[in-house]
Amino acid sequence: MRACHRYLRLAFVFAALLVIVAPGRAQAAPQVLTYRIEHPTYGAIGTYTNTITRDGDDATVKTELRVAVKVLGITVHREEATREEEWRDRRLIAYRSTTKGGGNTVTVTGAAQGQNFVIHSSSNGVITAPANVHPENPWAQFLLDTDTMMATKTGRVIHVTVKDTGEVTMEFNGRSLRVRQWSIEGDGHQVVWIDARGGVVGFQSEEDGTPIKFVLTSAAGAPPAAPSPPQR
Repeated sequence: MRACHRYLRLAFVFAALLVIVAPGRAQAAPQVLTYRIEHPTYGAIGTYTNTITRDGDDATVKTELRVAVKVLGITVHREEATREEEWRDRRLIAYRSTTKGGGNTVTVTGAAQGQNFVIHSSSNGVITAPANVHPENPWAQFLLDTDTMMATKTGRVIHVTVKDTGEVTMEFNGRSLRVRQWSIEGDGHQVVWIDARGGVVGFQSEEDGTPIKFVLTSAAGAPPAAPSPPQR
């Protein structure tokens, strides 16, 4: 009888261990995408890194921006930013960012509330955006499937028109690559270049009318399967 009780206790302990270590949803290893930031006058001025952690249909994206513009070896402008996006079923449910540069600090937070996304910006106050708002951070192809974007630095909401302008041959890191080009028109002109696997190999934005190019230099971690292109 004692032996029976001992075996039962062992069985209960083993069952408890199974509950503790039983896996939930599979969480993929983070994907780290690092881009070189290129200025048409000053050349390479910094890095832009997206660290993407997927958990089923959910995703967390952490962004680090590091910019230092130098003239004759002297830094004339520096800007740094940390940002975080939380996604659920391809909907943005939370956003946080802090940007420091030029002696100023700008903070933005946002959260999904019903059919809206409510943004609190230290520079623009409270802004209510539609649920389909996407930050201007093209870490995945589905980010292009929207007509409303949010400025990552200030939280400002922008109505945009996104167009697939077809395949082009571009030079990235000294080699030619056939990519699909997407144009984003809002209060400025942006371009996103996507390879055959659905990866964002580069993009371009405007800063005070100057085109700033972001070129992928390294991609650590397994990329996701190529998604279907946005329907336009």
